[in-house]
Amino acid sequence: MTDFSPPPLSSLVPVLAALPDELLPWITEKHVAYLDDRIHKIEVLTDYLAGCDAVAGQREEFVTFVDSWTQQEPVDLPAYMGEYRHRFATVRSSVEAQCERIMLDDALWASSSELLRFWRDFALVNETDSLHGMFLTSGRWYVNVMLPIVRELVFCTLPDEIHGEERPRLAYWIARRVITPRFAEAPSDYAPALERRFAALFIPVLQFYDRKLLFLFQQMEKLPLPAEYTLVDFVRDVGTKSTLYRDLLEAGIYPPFAWHELHASRRPRRPGRAYEEAVRPLLSTVSPPLRSRVDQALAFLSYMKDFELNYNNYNYKGKFGLISKWFYWRTNQALPEAERAPFLDAILGDRFFEALDHLEQVWRP
Repeated sequence: MTDFSPPPLSSLVPVLAALPDELLPWITEKHVAYLDDRIHKIEVLTDYLAGCDAVAGQREEFVTFVDSWTQQEPVDLPAYMGEYRHRFATVRSSVEAQCERIMLDDALWASSSELLRFWRDFALVNETDSLHGMFLTSGRWYVNVMLPIVRELVFCTLPDEIHGEERPRLAYWIARRVITPRFAEAPSDYAPALERRFAALFIPVLQFYDRKLLFLFQQMEKLPLPAEYTLVDFVRDVGTKSTLYRDLLEAGIYPPFAWHELHASRRPRRPGRAYEEAVRPLLSTVSPPLRSRVDQALAFLSYMKDFELNYNNYNYKGKFGLISKWFYWRTNQALPEAERAPFLDAILGDRFFEALDHLEQVWRP
């Protein structure tokens, strides 16, 4: 049986053992501030990625990949998910290899020229990874990787009187309009009422699957931490109370990076819907011949949310957050003091090639 799950995350215990304890407060403070910027400055990052010439080829190829699958009738979702998983795992392997070199290769720090050579590769790999993250997590983008799945759901839920070539054409445009409205200019004969109908059916389903991304709220809620806890207290606590945090660390999550989730967990939240309740309105519109097709699409939507959770945990709550900030700190220490602030401003905003340009200006032979 084909495994469509994302690559598993590894324990952070060895990573933390290799990092200097005294730097963990700096790493955590910078990373939490970075997460704030991801929330409040997402449009800035989106525009930066959309105009980043260094990854224009990768960006355009990925748009074509997703869009061409979205226009197929029917969409071969197992084949699509298999190809997507391969792409995701390939980029992750490249990031992992760079993380290993950062942690283990002392020769990397032997000279500014050697470090600059690595930074050129690092910027390309991680800007490409940022592209993958934007395609996975953002509706502000040209495409989103769940578009072929959503197109299948639209196709299966359209009224029965819509048939022939009109049905897949409408399914494509409704999916684009619901998921990526900023970059989906519908044809002149487009019917907004059908878009609104599908959105009403789909939102409860999406909300159900999105709760996969909220598991850290439940995890933080269980921690016996006082209200006056500071971020530095949290860092110190994780270092001294290994048993309390062991499960999260083994799952690849560094608890202080969930600082926002900790505070959000203290506020009341509405209970989520059960799966049967969330999908009932959508399934009520599906004719029996299409039932197996819609069930498959819903199953693959769940896989896509697993990929989103995996990406968020690796990049924003775990390993890459720790190692990248350590790498940025060490690089910053190698720069003249006057050059440090501009470098950090660029790299902590995920503007990898802007940071690289700065390094090349400082270390140009």
